[in-house]
Amino acid sequence: MKAILVGLALFVALASSMSYVREDEDHTLPITNVLERIVDAHRNLQTTWTASVNQGSTIVGKSYGEVKRLMGVLEGGPKLERKVEFKTAVEALPDSFDARDKWPQCSSVIGHIRDQSSCGSCWAFGAVEAMSDRNCIAHGNATAHVEVSAQDMNSCCGISCGNGCNGGYPAGAWSYWARDGVVSNDCAPYSLPSCDHHVPNSNNPCPSTEYKTPACEKSCKDTETWADSKKSHQGKVARSASGENNIMQEIFDNGPVETAFTVYEDFLAYKTGVYKHATGSALGGHAVKFLGWGVEGGVKYWLVANSWNPTWGDNGFFKIVKGVNNCGIENEVNFGTPM
Repeated sequence: MKAILVGLALFVALASSMSYVREDEDHTLPITNVLERIVDAHRNLQTTWTASVNQGSTIVGKSYGEVKRLMGVLEGGPKLERKVEFKTAVEALPDSFDARDKWPQCSSVIGHIRDQSSCGSCWAFGAVEAMSDRNCIAHGNATAHVEVSAQDMNSCCGISCGNGCNGGYPAGAWSYWARDGVVSNDCAPYSLPSCDHHVPNSNNPCPSTEYKTPACEKSCKDTETWADSKKSHQGKVARSASGENNIMQEIFDNGPVETAFTVYEDFLAYKTGVYKHATGSALGGHAVKFLGWGVEGGVKYWLVANSWNPTWGDNGFFKIVKGVNNCGIENEVNFGTPM
């Protein structure tokens, strides 16, 4: 009987240490409270990754509800035609791959971590990041190093892409690129600032609430015209893929791709290692960029770029377990071919 009571006490203690914000809890709660709970509970779990409060990143300083709104991938929406033919066979693919190494002339573009700011525009960022990479890879010249504009995508695509800072559709973003083109970042730089979240004495603090979607101005800040910039940065075709092997083949042949997955509370606290969802409630859908894969400690992973600025996670990047569709991350990858 004593052993049973001791065991029950341990179970209750562990359950208490692993309790997070419930769906019915006040969403004005600071996310730092949640992160601290996650980090504390993470010590009791056997995982392949380490946890941190990620001080200074896009999420720190927000409320629980505000962080949920950063998960800007809406359910439903358009679907792209599946790609069925790939140049490289599965058996020819390496165990580890990093697009920055295969295309070193584009490494600064591929490795650039952007900041979506206080806006649910991840769907736009994951898309324009991969579009910029693929443009550089396909053309391999100075002009091709130009990054395309998240501002254009987020503000000007319209209803086919969703609702700007209130969320959107990754497939709609790629269709927009192929249909209309996306201007350069020099033409339409992102007007929502990268900001420091609860960094003492910062000259660039974050706002306390989410930004509204900026207006679509359709005028360039540099010497280009809007129409010329669109034409210079346009896609030829947009496609999708799912499944580990198909995704690897596409990245190896043509460069980074956009994907989306369900974010759970424990993901917010990722710092290093290979993430695999362990516990916590779902927050929503989030879009990111696959740029490679590898093996760490015997665990296969995807190498992924996030858009919560370089202070989050592993300098803005993360690894997530590969081949098991963790959090649905291998379900719907979108990409395209530059004009």
